[in-house]
Amino acid sequence: MSTVLRDDQLSRLLSSCDRQGGTSRFTEGVNESLRVLLFCWSDRHDSMPLAHGRDAPSSRRHVGSVRGAEPLQTRAEDDELSVAPAVELTEYDSDYPVEVPWLDLWHIFVIANDKGGAGKTSTVANLALMMLKKLQRGDPERGVPADPDARVLVIDLNAQGNLTVHEFGATPEQNDQGKALYHALRDGSPLKPVTVRPGLDLVPGGGEWLKDDVASLYRRLRDRYDSNADLRLLQCLLPIAGDYDYIFIDTPPENPPLQRLAMGAGRWIITPSKTDRGSLDGVKGMSEQFRKVTKVNPLLTLLGVVLFATGRKSTQIHQKAEARLREILGPSYYKFRTNIGHSEAVAQESRDIEGEPLVALFDRAEGGDNSLPDTVRAVHEDYLALTDEVVERSAAIKQQIEES
Repeated sequence: MSTVLRDDQLSRLLSSCDRQGGTSRFTEGVNESLRVLLFCWSDRHDSMPLAHGRDAPSSRRHVGSVRGAEPLQTRAEDDELSVAPAVELTEYDSDYPVEVPWLDLWHIFVIANDKGGAGKTSTVANLALMMLKKLQRGDPERGVPADPDARVLVIDLNAQGNLTVHEFGATPEQNDQGKALYHALRDGSPLKPVTVRPGLDLVPGGGEWLKDDVASLYRRLRDRYDSNADLRLLQCLLPIAGDYDYIFIDTPPENPPLQRLAMGAGRWIITPSKTDRGSLDGVKGMSEQFRKVTKVNPLLTLLGVVLFATGRKSTQIHQKAEARLREILGPSYYKFRTNIGHSEAVAQESRDIEGEPLVALFDRAEGGDNSLPDTVRAVHEDYLALTDEVVERSAAIKQQIEES
């Protein structure tokens, strides 16, 4: 495995994307996003030293650790207070922020919308798998070598556990319904992923752990650490973050604590949204949490909004939704050109308890299964195009920040 930050692999991914006019077509809105980012960064840069961990051993990336002063006292199974080892959050202080290796964390994506049914889980599953396949296959025609050792991590923060059970089919032995995830958050200990496909690891979600128990835990974290509580998931992720080329976090609707923990650990936010009022209001709810978390995660960026399960020719509907999104997000607004189209065949399979998950349908599509409806293939092409956009837009913003 490589032992360097995977900028080389990112550049190879860029060259394998279908550019159709060059990277410049993916940088629309980048300058405005960069302006907002640099404003936030310059406001904090002098007082926030970065720990890059350049001399530390790492399997794929050089990733540092969250630093602080003292361990958190947490409640164990018997509800007695116990001291969790190696937990280093401190009380929030704007003049002395927790040191985090933000510039090593370009590969972490959070998928968020405060409304259920907006397409978050489907987007996470398909972006993760398509990104992994791009890395593993390479592109011989463009001189992009295959990387059989590529690895992608997915974290399921949703109490429903649909990503864990339905999309990735975790076995009963693998699926602890979020118990290990809760314990990691409680103790500040490293996450413990399971392998569900070659190159694809999962931190399982689901279960009551991610509802009432996490809400109670988050309140205790806030009482002790104020805004730095939002860095708790990042603290648990950092010990393993360097093992992966990309990390995707699926977030639950109407659960601000878990949304903020996800955003505290992320570098980019991708927001799927349908065109209905509820989904657009969900974007507004997401944006409120986003603004709060930038207090402790200054480089957190809204990478873009993707319209989900929408008619391909619904131009007027799209225009109305985009106008509302601009109103909600202001200067952070950016909409990916790719929309994820609606397919009744895909929707029916997703609803049917005996149906195939979307990722399995797309595996069949890539395998040349001619029995699949054309609409399934069309949605598959939508996700492929979205994956290319995500790679190119994040790389464009990253490059501009590094050159500024």
